Formats: sequence, C-alpha cells, structure tokens
Amino acid sequence: MTATTPDDEEVYREEKIYMPFPARMGRGKEMGRGPYEKSGILRETSIGPLARVHETFEIAYPYEDMEKDGDTRRELLNDELNVSVVLWYVPFGEFDGSEVVFYEEEKTLDLKTEWIWR
Repeated sequence: MTATTPDDEEVYREEKIYMPFPARMGRGKEMGRGPYEKSGILRETSIGPLARVHETFEIAYPYEDMEKDGDTRRELLNDELNVSVVLWYVPFGEFDGSEVVFYEEEKTLDLKTEWIWR
C-alpha cells in the first residue's frame, strides 16, 4: 500500500506478506515442504480460498500548526491523498518475473471530507 500527495511525494508505504507456511525454521528464502521443515513458532498468515481479509492502515499525514484568533489549529499540508493498493502472487518468494498481480486499485481521497482527527 502506497500513499502519495498530488505532487507525487510519497508519505506512506507498507507491505503485508501472507504465506501458507513459513520458510525453513523461519530462516532463508526456501519454502518448507513438510512437517519436519516447518516451525510451530511462526504464525500462519495464509489467505484461504474465497476468504476476505480486511486490513487497516493508519497514515500519519503531514500537518502544520496554524494560529487563528488566538487558537492553534492543525492544518493539513495538502487536501488530497492518492492511495494505491496492489495484491501480488509471488510463487517462488521473490520478484523474479514469475509474479502475478491479483488486484490493483488506486483512489484519490479528499481529506477535507474524509479526515478523522485522533
């Protein structure tokens, strides 16, 4: 997931990895193929068939403290944010030309109406 400002300045980037089973004892790039190569310490992060996954990303967006009528207010540096989400299938664990894009979406968020102060 990547978020950029309208002038293409990147303000946020994060990746989530879903694996059906961990690598050999959690080390190396090779995938374990049997119970003797799997580690019970690592948690399973696979997505089952036809399952839906809801992820939440909290973006700390740049703001500036402005003074108006004796009060200090936070003002956003930009009013729009471009968000891009890409879901990849990487069969061999590396981007080596065999990867496939499953899902891709780009949205422009209007922060004047969708902004929630926390």
